[in-house]
Amino acid sequence: MASMNRVIIAGNLARDPELKETRKGSSMTSFPVAVSRHWKNGSGESQKQTSFFRIVVWNNTAVNCAKFLKKGQPVLVEGRLETRSFTADSGETRYITQVVGDNVTFLRKGGTESAHADEPSIL
Repeated sequence: MASMNRVIIAGNLARDPELKETRKGSSMTSFPVAVSRHWKNGSGESQKQTSFFRIVVWNNTAVNCAKFLKKGQPVLVEGRLETRSFTADSGETRYITQVVGDNVTFLRKGGTESAHADEPSIL
């Protein structure tokens, strides 16, 4: 049986991206994307639920995201889900699920134009 791990997230940056460099010299940028869902409940009242997703991107995409993206900007991220564990200061094992982005599309307000993170010259 074939397996697939693919996710597409469209939302707004909840914080400015943070660019870091690994010990081996690779660039890594992380940022949260807020995605809101709107609906009406049984009484006809408008409801809203916002979910936040941690996005991690690497290398040229990381550099371009850190350079061109700011809090509040709309983006579309394509990638895969990844869960990793770490040991907290308390000694407890914690788990984090994040989206490892393969492709980040910079959207303009209104969503009519876009540019890929690997092609900053068309911004």
